[in-house]
Amino acid sequence: MKHTFTFKHTKKLLPLLALLLLVATACNKKNDVNLSGTAYIEFTNASQTDSPVDFYVSSAKKNTLPVPYGQSTDYFSVNTGTTLPASIKVNTTGVSLASLNLTPLPNAYYSIFYFGGITVAYIDDLSIAAGKSRIRFINLNKGLTGSLDFGIKGAPTPLVTGLGAAFDSAYYSVTPGSTFSVYAAGTTSSILDIPTTTEAGHVYTIYLSGATTADLQANILLQK
Repeated sequence: MKHTFTFKHTKKLLPLLALLLLVATACNKKNDVNLSGTAYIEFTNASQTDSPVDFYVSSAKKNTLPVPYGQSTDYFSVNTGTTLPASIKVNTTGVSLASLNLTPLPNAYYSIFYFGGITVAYIDDLSIAAGKSRIRFINLNKGLTGSLDFGIKGAPTPLVTGLGAAFDSAYYSVTPGSTFSVYAAGTTSSILDIPTTTEAGHVYTIYLSGATTADLQANILLQK
């Protein structure tokens, strides 16, 4: 199981006005295209308020240990070319928290995040330039009313602007050892500093989590 590092927000923000619900969607292809093969999925429990969970695909449990908040599975393989039913269940009781259908494409890598009753899926890009770190940002905090900017701490302009709830950014190549900050969109005052240390040759995702505005946290997921 992969581990993440968590940095907690200490400032109070505005309350949430609405929740955004996203579901994983299938990509339609022509019938004459052969979509059989193998895809790779990584599951992350980003829900602070839920017990450790298990992730199932076609009734088969894909994690060897329960997945608590802030932790992820390793990438596991699934067959492509058909729709796969998936579900997230409480480890101790088997109660279902969420269900979704997966239609992965061959040779693709995906990240699935669960946070407070919402499930989102993203396509991963694990390529990386020599001597660089690579990073992506995801906003999974339900307590924020506005979008966010992400940037290298102290840089004059952000890397990412206007990232809304449940959306992900592109991947960015950065100098190893860079640290990052989160800003309310269009402002220069940091609402959260993320003193992670990135290393050359690695790919990371920084995702924000939290059920309210008061418990904004940044989690660092090492993907490669």
